[in-house]
Amino acid sequence: MSGPEALLQIEAMSVRFGGVVALDEVDLTVEAGSIHGLIGPNGAGKTTLLNAISRLVEPSGGSLRFAGNDMLSYRPHQITPLGVARTFQNLGLIEESSVLDNVLVGLHTVHQGTLFDDLVRFWRRNRLEAEMRQRALRMLSLVGLEEVALTPVRQLAYGIRKNTELARACVGRPKLLMLDEPTAGLNSTEMERLAKLLARLNREEGLTILVITHHVEFLLELAHVATVLDLGRRIAHGTPQEVRNNPDVITAYIGTD
Repeated sequence: MSGPEALLQIEAMSVRFGGVVALDEVDLTVEAGSIHGLIGPNGAGKTTLLNAISRLVEPSGGSLRFAGNDMLSYRPHQITPLGVARTFQNLGLIEESSVLDNVLVGLHTVHQGTLFDDLVRFWRRNRLEAEMRQRALRMLSLVGLEEVALTPVRQLAYGIRKNTELARACVGRPKLLMLDEPTAGLNSTEMERLAKLLARLNREEGLTILVITHHVEFLLELAHVATVLDLGRRIAHGTPQEVRNNPDVITAYIGTD
């Protein structure tokens, strides 16, 4: 199932909540440098899968490896330093803080300063802070938010807030970015811009992306490969066009008489 370029490997993963089977022996391989779409109807198990990768839920079976590491041996706070970043369906921004300050929060896992630096070696602390600020500003420029860098998040439109969260997730230079319904609440123009932005991050930053979405047309424009879940099981895998035309996928989304 896996290849030499596999960054994330999931085999036969199951997750149960009491008597409810949320994931049923799901296989998934995300290749390094790819944009991988994960789609399916409500209740398919998509967010549960991301939660398992993030170690927020404990699988009842299967294996999970990332960049050669057995992820099941890690705790949730250890995942981000490995190179996995994530956004959630609900924005987790600090409303009263500026866009820049929100993005700087994403650098806490790569800050190499120590308490000794903060208390004694002020020059090192100041240099690190300057480097982090420049890094955050570069990311804001990349996502087109440099003009609102100092604006409080609460004053901005929803689409700009979504891009702020995206910049915060990317600023630490993760190997894998997981996006949970990034198109929720966006209009067609905003979705088109997001697709172009994610393609640019993938192309210019070498970012591997795993994205959950209900919007098949968005996925067709963006993803290299797609996996479809339904009722906790994988029912299709292939190019977005192959997945779109798969009879099982059509049945899962539309239903049968």
